[in-house]
Amino acid sequence: MRDFFRSLQFKIFVAIALVMIGLMLRTALGNGNSTVTASVFSTILTPVQRASSSVSNFFYGIFSNISTNEQLHSKNTQLQKTVNQLQSKLVDYNQMQQENEQYQKMYSISQEHSDFKLAPARVISRDSGQWNSAFTIDKGQVDGIKPYEPVITPDGLVGETTEVMFNSSVVTTVLDPTLKMGALVSQTGDLGQVHGDRNLVSQGLLNIDYLPSGSAIANGDIIVTAGRAGVFPANLKIGLVQQVKTQNSGISLYALCKPLVDPTTVKDVSIITDFSGKSNATPSSSSTSSSH
Repeated sequence: MRDFFRSLQFKIFVAIALVMIGLMLRTALGNGNSTVTASVFSTILTPVQRASSSVSNFFYGIFSNISTNEQLHSKNTQLQKTVNQLQSKLVDYNQMQQENEQYQKMYSISQEHSDFKLAPARVISRDSGQWNSAFTIDKGQVDGIKPYEPVITPDGLVGETTEVMFNSSVVTTVLDPTLKMGALVSQTGDLGQVHGDRNLVSQGLLNIDYLPSGSAIANGDIIVTAGRAGVFPANLKIGLVQQVKTQNSGISLYALCKPLVDPTTVKDVSIITDFSGKSNATPSSSSTSSSH
């Protein structure tokens, strides 16, 4: 213990204590004038205060950034939710607009053919085969669709349903060589048979066979369905004559026809589920390939 009172540390402590006591007495005797004391304390405490302020500002900045980021995240989440809602409404609007367009087209057809019973449909996939002569629509048995029903647009004939599933159907288009139907040249009244051709499908053309050799058929004439077998209604527009040629035998003429509806790009169609004069008999595969 005696060694401590004799040590340098104790002497320094006593000196500091005496200085502090002296400063306090000076303040008391100086009628509250604490300039020197304040300066000493200020000198000692200022670095500590600065350090404390820096630490405080540092943590305030961190918590402030965290709070700001949370607010931004909340706002971004809300904005994304709003965007999603607007996108959903836009999809619904576009769908309603497309459906409205379909019904308008159906109305224009029904105005021209009051005996038609129509069902709207949309193309959902296309045949990837070499002829690109079939596609699938979004209507099937559940919608009352049956095989061998005509598929049209306001511009003309597209094809017929050939395979009907529960909620979808395959449409064989007029470009397919197996689909043959009776045709009429509207300007001359001449009868023939229209069908696709493997050699012409890349050009998007049809053949019209068995035209009379003396026919006055000409380029630009309109080809329509004859409507004699009860599968296709009469006077459905098929296409326009592009070229007229003589058969090798010389007995009859044939013509090349451009469909009024491009089956490879059509998106919305209508199925004729019933019409005046429709046959109740279900066509067989052989009759499908014969004149309609």
